[in-house]
Formats: sequence, C-alpha cells, structure tokens
Amino acid sequence: MSLSIKQRAQLRTKGIIVRIEYASGTVLCSTPEGDRYYAAGDLKQLAKPGFCDRLTAWIGGAA
Repeated sequence: MSLSIKQRAQLRTKGIIVRIEYASGTVLCSTPEGDRYYAAGDLKQLAKPGFCDRLTAWIGGAA
C-alpha cells in the first residue's frame, strides 16, 4: 500500500515529507517537529485535499 506522487505532494504542502515506506504499512516521515511514524492509511486520509484546497484549485483553473 504505497502513496502516490500526488498524495506525497499534498502531504509535502502540509509539512510532512515521506522518507521510508515499510511493508508493514508503517511510514517514516520528517515533520517540522522531527521524524515520526505514521500508518499509511492515516497519511492517505491526511493527503485528501480539503474544501479550501479544492476551492482554490477551481478558482485558479477558472481564471
């Protein structure tokens, strides 16, 4: 269960940089607070764009 490039980019905008994905579903990430372990499923939820992200993309695409 690996993260897509789009999901990694979305996480990067939130300050989470994926470093290592383990086969067990655990992911080592670098955050402003230091290195942290996350579950891959949790990161996929965090990578979903929020309402403001979609609104900004829509406005940017309409211009």
